[in-house]
Amino acid sequence: MELNELLEKLELEEAREFEYFENFADLVENQWDIPADTLFTLFSETDKEDVAEVIRQYFDEMQEGMPDDSTDIFTLIETIKMYLSGLILNAKNDNLMMDFAEEINRFRNWYCEGSSVDCVDIGTGKKETISLKDALTVSRIDRMENTEHRFDFENCLDYEIDEYLMNFADFGDEEDYDESEDLIENGYVYDDEMKEKG
Repeated sequence: MELNELLEKLELEEAREFEYFENFADLVENQWDIPADTLFTLFSETDKEDVAEVIRQYFDEMQEGMPDDSTDIFTLIETIKMYLSGLILNAKNDNLMMDFAEEINRFRNWYCEGSSVDCVDIGTGKKETISLKDALTVSRIDRMENTEHRFDFENCLDYEIDEYLMNFADFGDEEDYDESEDLIENGYVYDDEMKEKG
């Protein structure tokens, strides 16, 4: 999928218009086959602070829809929110922007298809395994329609976050920094994978 096709699906005329909650929701909730290169081009032309804000808004709403007894998955989603919003704010070169694009794609695939939640209808006893996205939809319906389901999010908790990239997300966007000096000061040791990413 090229950028122009993605923009058409998002109902945008140009990439810099990607600044609203609905834009991010459409991007992550649809199972479109979007190459990381296309996402890289899209987000390279957006306002980073606007994108970080809509990411935070989206994840905040996701957390509001979670069952009350879902502390572990709530905490994981909070971490992913901080991770993705931090990455886009600190994507000050092409390598980091590509990392962000790849991480967005990884989240999309996990959220819509790769995650696994056991869901039991308390009224009928029927059990099914659904994605995290679908489980949160069911949870919201429960609140509106007075139905009740029990959710087991255990199989979703193995979502891996790259500690190397998390390091960049944690720095904030207040000032530029020398990547190699900060990694060394924080106890990181270069290996071949780090050299490739740098």
